[in-house]
Amino acid sequence: MLCSNRYPLPGSPTTCLLDTVLVPLPSFLFIIALPIALFYQRGRILPRIHSERWMHITYLGLVACNWAMTILELARLALENLGVGLLPMTTIGLMLAFFVLLTERKGLTRVVSMVLASYWFLLSIMFIIKSVRLHLLEKLDPTTRENSKYPNSDWFLDNVVMMALFIIFFIYECTLLILCPRHDEYAKTEAA
Repeated sequence: MLCSNRYPLPGSPTTCLLDTVLVPLPSFLFIIALPIALFYQRGRILPRIHSERWMHITYLGLVACNWAMTILELARLALENLGVGLLPMTTIGLMLAFFVLLTERKGLTRVVSMVLASYWFLLSIMFIIKSVRLHLLEKLDPTTRENSKYPNSDWFLDNVVMMALFIIFFIYECTLLILCPRHDEYAKTEAA
């Protein structure tokens, strides 16, 4: 089952709806948009957004940590028999983002950076919604380590950490986009 043994939350969205539709949705869109963006930039000379090496390595490290957090959440949900929904799509999307960042060491193009910024923004929104709902779950159905392998407080904390990292990634990509020259400005400097 995609979701099983979940505590029924009053209102909407339920934790099952979050884990099967809302949270994986940005990853589905990212997996579709990234090849389109890469195809668009193929064969073109586009300006690249450069960041300090230490910042890029830190960014990669944090994306890897967030990827590990999604695997931790999947494992703990599976151990508790709560069902994982379509959350593995988020893990796949993060892995894809990590490899894009890893292979684009020379800098990201503006197009790929905009796709990443959109992905981080959508994930931030979905994880904000999920964290709010998990906070309500924590209040309505408090579980402890004695009666649960994955207490609701831990589930909430895991998602708040992932949400915070997605917000940091979004701010970082937006900062890089602001600092990047536009394509028409780049073409003028190349022509001169």
